[in-house]
Amino acid sequence: DTPEKLEHMLEELSNAPNYAFDTETTAIDPMRADLVGLSFSTVPGKAWYVPVGHQEGAQLTLEGVLPQIRTLMQGTKVGQTAHNANYDMTILGNYGISPGKVDFDTMVAAHLLGRKGIGLKNLAMEILGVEMTPISDLIGTGKKQITMDQVSVEKAAPYACADADMTGRLRTILEKQIFTRGFGNLMATVEMPLVPVLVEMQRNGIFAESGTLGEMSLGLDLQMK
Repeated sequence: DTPEKLEHMLEELSNAPNYAFDTETTAIDPMRADLVGLSFSTVPGKAWYVPVGHQEGAQLTLEGVLPQIRTLMQGTKVGQTAHNANYDMTILGNYGISPGKVDFDTMVAAHLLGRKGIGLKNLAMEILGVEMTPISDLIGTGKKQITMDQVSVEKAAPYACADADMTGRLRTILEKQIFTRGFGNLMATVEMPLVPVLVEMQRNGIFAESGTLGEMSLGLDLQMK
C-alpha cells in the first residue's frame, strides 16, 4: 500500500518467467464493473495485492498506479496466467490496459481437460486440496450483500492474493496435463489467441437491423402458433 512496495513488486514481476494475476471488481458484468484492486503472484505462497478502489483502508490512487501497471502488463517478455482471462482482460481494457502475453488460462485448461467444475475454488479443492474462502464470506448474500469496494483492504487482500496464488499453482499442474493429453498445440495456437479476439468482439458488439429482427420474430411466432 506504498509506492516503495509497489516498486518492489513491479521489479519482481518484470523479472519472473511468468506471473498470475486477478482483478477484484464491483460487479459480475465486466462492462459495468469498477476496478477495486489487482493481485499478482510469481511463486506458490507469495502474492501482492494492489488496492485502488476500496471505500476504506490504506491504498494507492488509481491515477497514480495505472501507468506503472500498464507498462508492466503490456510487456511481452513475461508470461501471464489468469483464471477466466476474458473477464480480467475486459476489465483491464476499460482502463486502457491490454495485457501483452496472457499465455495460459486455468479455466480454459480445465475445460479442455474435461473437468466439470472449472471454477477457481472448485479446482483449488480438487487439484490442490486447498479450501479457499468463499466470496460470500466477504460480501454476504441476498439483500444484505455488499460490493467488493465496501470490503476493507485488510479483508480483501488475503482473499485476492489467494486467487492469484492458486491460479499460478494450478497452471503448473494443468499445463503438464495439457501437454500429456496432447492439447498443447490447441491451447497455444487456438484457445489462448482466441481470448483477446473474443474480448474485442464483446466490446465492439455487432450491428443489428431491428426491423429485420422484428419481421423474423413475427414470422417465427406465426409458425409456432
